[in-house]
Amino acid sequence: MRIKEPSAQVGYLLVVVIVITLVLVPLSIASFDLGFVWAVVALVAAVVVAARTFRGRGEPDSRRPWWKMTNTRSTSVALTLLFLFQAMYASVAASQSPNPPLVLVGGVALFIVAAFYLNSAIRMGADSRSA
Repeated sequence: MRIKEPSAQVGYLLVVVIVITLVLVPLSIASFDLGFVWAVVALVAAVVVAARTFRGRGEPDSRRPWWKMTNTRSTSVALTLLFLFQAMYASVAASQSPNPPLVLVGGVALFIVAAFYLNSAIRMGADSRSA
């Protein structure tokens, strides 16, 4: 299954945000740790699904290379910055949280996602120069 229509991609993102929030709030009330772990795992899973199923205009339905996270280099750069900002925020905010080590681990997970998007941007740039 490939998601090609921009409206379907936005719909997927909205559903992910709504579902994560609807589950996160009650879990966080019950236990900060449980809510935080849910949010990080759900976000990483949503990123993996999006990277494997979203397709841009003119992009074939065939499998992408393992390293290719988006259709364009600029989108990979933008998502690198988004996840890098989230990772830095989690690292700074960890000391104020009920479980600083857990929040730092979440920050590391977001940093790893940012690194995958950065790798994608770098490799797409290298591919376009060699083409």
